[in-house]
Amino acid sequence: MKGLFIKDFSYIKESKLLFLFLVLFGFGSSYFYKKPTFVLGYFSVFPGIILMSTISYDSINHGFTSLFTLPIKKEDYLKQKYSLGILLGLLFLFFAICISSIGYYRIQQSFHFLNSDFLQGCLLTLMFSYFVIAIITPVGVYFEAQRSQLAMIIVFGGIFLFVALIYFLTKFIGFDLETIIDSLIENHLSMVTLATVIFTFICNIISYHISLKLAFSILGFAKICFKTSTGAVIA
Repeated sequence: MKGLFIKDFSYIKESKLLFLFLVLFGFGSSYFYKKPTFVLGYFSVFPGIILMSTISYDSINHGFTSLFTLPIKKEDYLKQKYSLGILLGLLFLFFAICISSIGYYRIQQSFHFLNSDFLQGCLLTLMFSYFVIAIITPVGVYFEAQRSQLAMIIVFGGIFLFVALIYFLTKFIGFDLETIIDSLIENHLSMVTLATVIFTFICNIISYHISLKLAFSILGFAKICFKTSTGAVIA
């Protein structure tokens, strides 16, 4: 698994200038436009995007076919990807907290914003990052590089349309869902945070098992391709 981390970090290191630009843009938006919370949501999608990029990089030119013929278990490959997602989520959350803290301090001239509500908000942001990872990992493994981007557009487009449909339906029948959600967050933030953590944890467990089944089918295909290319007899 160590070699898989080295491979992914080597790939990520090649995009260091892009990451620097993203961090500077987040800092500018938070500091100069006085919107400290912007950077929390802004950085929350990057762990999923980077993780998706590493999966796409692995699958380029039938990369999975070569990768899974090496002494690498599909379980180890997927555990490494989810572990990488956890590390990236924590890394970008650290950047977001530092930048948003600078923005808050500039506005308030104090550190009173560092309270339980702020920390729980950061935890909710982290859970959103992990929820995105739970969605994109099976999609990236199954569709590979050529179709993964289109698949992601379809998946997130479908989620957006579903949420928009629920929103307009509740508005149409006179059920103010937005007010209820705001009230829950304002009055029961700890309960919402705990429920979100449990929900995200369950989503990632389900995501892992789905990815495992998809990786199993890819592994079988890789073995067939390997035997064919080496002239071995396929049973």
